[in-house]
Amino acid sequence: MSTQDQIEIADKAMALALQQGDEAVFGDIVSRFQGRVYSVAYRYTANREDALDVTQEALLRVYQKIHTWKPTGHFGAWVMRVATNTAIDHRRGMTRKRKLVHTTSEDLSHQHVVYTTPEDSIRKHEISAAVYKAMEELSVAQRKVFVLRHYEHLPLKDIAKVLDCSVGSIKVHLYRALRKLRDELADSLEELS
Repeated sequence: MSTQDQIEIADKAMALALQQGDEAVFGDIVSRFQGRVYSVAYRYTANREDALDVTQEALLRVYQKIHTWKPTGHFGAWVMRVATNTAIDHRRGMTRKRKLVHTTSEDLSHQHVVYTTPEDSIRKHEISAAVYKAMEELSVAQRKVFVLRHYEHLPLKDIAKVLDCSVGSIKVHLYRALRKLRDELADSLEELS
């Protein structure tokens, strides 16, 4: 049995225990998934404080909606779907409050990037801001697939599980997202040169 299989069995056991009313196991679920949930939340919000809020809300939704999880599915994929949907809901709410999410250098420090010169730092900040702005132009489905593939490094089959659709659909969304981002970023990056 592979390590991945063992992890999925342990995750399923925790989920089943929580469904059966063992609230003590929720702390283990939080410990197990909070880093991955935060990572997804950060990719959607581009802000540390917002990502923390989304992480807390997503894990609360996991607790509240555990009865909707089916033991036939992968619990980890279900948690990531809840996290992604929570991040999208938060992003929609924030978009109504402000037109553009600005990435600050403090937000970028979360990514543990080491800059060699101030010029490199400024350049990377500008590119990151351009990518986040370009991501605003993607459809919700395209953004989900792009974030899960390029920031979470999930295989296509796992993304299909998380989003509950076929691998073919994932490939189409990813292709369209990359094409749209390439077009959007071409002008932005040319201006930065």
